[in-house]
Amino acid sequence: MTFSSGIPRIIHQTWKTRQVPPDMGDPESWITHNPGWEYHFWTDEDLLAFFKKERPDLLDLYLSYGRPVQRADLARYCILQRFGGLYADVDTRCLASLEPLAGDPRVILCEEPARHWQPALVRGLDRLWFNGTMASPPGHPFWSGVIDLCRLMAERRHGDVLETTGPLVLTAAVRDYADREGLALNSCGVFADTDVHGAPSDSVRYGPYGHLTLSTHLWKGSWYARTRRTWWRRKTARVRQIFDRLSGGPRLAPGRVLGQLDRALLARASRQPSEEGHVLVLVPMLKAGPQLSSFCERLLSLGHPRDKLHLWFGHGGGGRPDVLDDFIARHGGTFASAGVVRIARKRLGPGRGKRGALSRLAAIRNELLAATLKARHDRVLWIVTEAMDYPPDIVAQLTRSGARIAVPHAVQDPGGQSADTGSFLMIAEPARADFYGHVRQGLLQPPHSWEFRRHLHDLRYLDTVPLHGVGRTMLLVDADCHRAGLLFPERPYRHLIDTEGFGLLARDAGVVPLGLPQLEILVSGELLGAPEESAQGKRGPTHVSWPGATLAPFPAAPLSGDKALPMANEALSPRFTRVARRS
Repeated sequence: MTFSSGIPRIIHQTWKTRQVPPDMGDPESWITHNPGWEYHFWTDEDLLAFFKKERPDLLDLYLSYGRPVQRADLARYCILQRFGGLYADVDTRCLASLEPLAGDPRVILCEEPARHWQPALVRGLDRLWFNGTMASPPGHPFWSGVIDLCRLMAERRHGDVLETTGPLVLTAAVRDYADREGLALNSCGVFADTDVHGAPSDSVRYGPYGHLTLSTHLWKGSWYARTRRTWWRRKTARVRQIFDRLSGGPRLAPGRVLGQLDRALLARASRQPSEEGHVLVLVPMLKAGPQLSSFCERLLSLGHPRDKLHLWFGHGGGGRPDVLDDFIARHGGTFASAGVVRIARKRLGPGRGKRGALSRLAAIRNELLAATLKARHDRVLWIVTEAMDYPPDIVAQLTRSGARIAVPHAVQDPGGQSADTGSFLMIAEPARADFYGHVRQGLLQPPHSWEFRRHLHDLRYLDTVPLHGVGRTMLLVDADCHRAGLLFPERPYRHLIDTEGFGLLARDAGVVPLGLPQLEILVSGELLGAPEESAQGKRGPTHVSWPGATLAPFPAAPLSGDKALPMANEALSPRFTRVARRS
């Protein structure tokens, strides 16, 4: 859909006051090159009056922003939606007449110089669109989508400007906008022909106005930080790295782990791209909280065909086995297969600290997988007992993402912060000092607000995002990934363990996990990822299943050579091969 009124001959610029510093930009150039255009200069006082009169529904959001650039971002979107015309940052210079744009019924945008794209590329976007100079007819529906994303990111307004109101939000809106004919997308040379360092862009020109150079951006307002690393900071980081090597405990050698994977199987496309197929639901348990009964009942709401749904619990102790036994006795017969795999404490190893707890949880996952995965299973849905509410079609929604490893957004309250911070994206590589300052017990344990990570609540403006680590609450995995040897590290893999290590290992192997920030599931208020000491279990792995269920443990790959069945990866799970031989 396009707008017959087209872009009006109006130029908008904003600044704190009407006194623009001489070295900031060249507002006069816009008037000089466009004598037939109206020129509107908005001060902070003018913008406040605009929101009070025109957008009272956004006034609280506008006032809630702590940084002027965020208020300016929201204002430019609203001004273009209300009045149309061309918006330009104050640190710009007009180079030619804007007359070619007048009357165009589309929103006119250009990309940022390619050297600025890294924040977008790491988040799974193909480029970064520029919000410093934009043109639009009044009332264009594109801006409603941009403003909605700003609303969606309101809870993160103290975070990165780029992804709360800035170019990343604009880029996500461009990607999601359905009416492609309503946008006129161009190369950067139209409005931003140089990068933040003053270097000219060498990108290929394209788009309806790509052959023009109408203005340039001076990048005076750039907030790109440059951090200096002092001599003392570098030396301290080196000492911490050496200390970690000496006292961080056993860990995995990435080369050995990756070398044991079946790369051909990993490279093969998923056998079941559709939403049908056999799904193996696996529930690893170190403890059984008071929510166990309600969790079990909630499993009955899974909307996947019951004759293709297999449900198995991995019980590593922690009490209340009677709840599981009763549930299997009452409902096991309605599933394609169902049961409980009991795992001895001696298999789980010591449990001191966070590392020990997560190592034991990873061992339960690997044991459970070894005992239940069969050739007919197409996908594996991992879910922990803290997951208390999720859409009945959660399997279908995760499958539709197209990812071989897909993760929903676990929260305690709808629209709230991520409850499972194991799902994260690394947006930049930390320096040695930043990294080893957060390594404990051989594990990277940074604060939730670590500047190098983004959790799913930071990324709600995106429907999907590539991840480095995946959380423990719920993940859907293509079964061939497990068959190829992608298991859960029981020792740190590049300083990560359990599902976080699994996500990084998969990414290193070429299978990039995908997070779905807007697909929320609710979890209980208990701390995820730090389970308590499990109760003792003296026996070896045993199984409790409903009458008539079959449980055929698979042989390890070195024994069978059957690539249709799961492979062992001894580097990840030292006892995995022995357990897999069980008959």
